[in-house]
Amino acid sequence: MNKIFKLIGWILGLLGIVLGIWAFASGETNPTSVDVILRYTYFLLIAAVIIWIGIAIFITAKNNPKGLVKALLVIVVAAVVVLIAYAVASGAPAFNVKTQPSQQILKFTDTMLTLTYILGGLAICAIIFGIIRNALKK
Repeated sequence: MNKIFKLIGWILGLLGIVLGIWAFASGETNPTSVDVILRYTYFLLIAAVIIWIGIAIFITAKNNPKGLVKALLVIVVAAVVVLIAYAVASGAPAFNVKTQPSQQILKFTDTMLTLTYILGGLAICAIIFGIIRNALKK
């Protein structure tokens, strides 16, 4: 099983390198190359999240079946946050770009940026609350 994961990792890595070189080499003459590399990136991101959620549910169900309800609640809350981020994403055209990506790619990019801002803010809050909690414990 480990060999399969390693082989898949190498294949996906090489495909990313090849697509990246192609996108950089033909970006000015072939505007669809940027769309292809962005779609590949989004595909890998979505696949990683789905696999991560699947493994988390499997491990939780195996170790603590009662904790499965909490895990499913977290997944539902995360899905709602992603849907809200998608709903508020503007999909506005990119600045200083000769050929614009498709509207769908612009919307996905804005969604990912919004999610990055949310996760970054939550990470900063977690750090601050962790420092305060540790200071109060001592």
